[in-house]
Amino acid sequence: MNEQTMRDNQTLVSFWNSVFALSEADKEGARQEGIGPWEALAPSEKLLSAVCALGGRKKVLDYGCGNGWAAIAAAKSGCEDVTAADPAPNAAEMTQFVSELLDVSDRVHPVRIDYGFLKSVPSETYDGLILSNVLDTVPPETAEEILREAARVMTEDAEVLVGLNYWLSPEAAAEKGTELTDGRLLYLDGVLRLVSRTDAEWEAIFAPYFTVESLTYFAWQGEAEEKRRLFRLKKRQ
Repeated sequence: MNEQTMRDNQTLVSFWNSVFALSEADKEGARQEGIGPWEALAPSEKLLSAVCALGGRKKVLDYGCGNGWAAIAAAKSGCEDVTAADPAPNAAEMTQFVSELLDVSDRVHPVRIDYGFLKSVPSETYDGLILSNVLDTVPPETAEEILREAARVMTEDAEVLVGLNYWLSPEAAAEKGTELTDGRLLYLDGVLRLVSRTDAEWEAIFAPYFTVESLTYFAWQGEAEEKRRLFRLKKRQ
């Protein structure tokens, strides 16, 4: 792993750790007022529906779990063993807190990981994988390593969900007042926020490890156009 990739990974952990920080006042307010229905945690109904379909799986990995919405949705849908993994300590802590509030802490197991986590997992451990807003928000070298190791730790019949941001062309970035480094890397305040690739480019990256079963476009709540992407993958035999 080159020095730039290591710096980007470290910066990303710090950034997302700040995003998912919960104060004691926040926690107490959530305990008293509740956090609403678990379905409302998902950023998209289509994404939620796909994740809920993993409820029938035996052992699911939510890699880059963030606030834990996907891990919780899989558990609420029936999966009894969901590992919610994230390099940001506060993300794992938030997932633990929210899963306790929503009564699935016996099924959701948050883990604070480093980028070598998957290498320590035995082969064919999981039969379900969620990678939501992960692969295109980490350095390309890190994304490829995640995919390679993910293929190894998935069972032959595993269901793999990959949620990606929309493709941003250099021209579109310029219209927004930003610039893509090397034509694809979007940095905001020194933090890597997007690695922009077309559908075909992503399919080529998946190809050594997975076959594409389907591609669905969706929007986050409040977005007018469905430009984000949900790939359903199967492990290449």
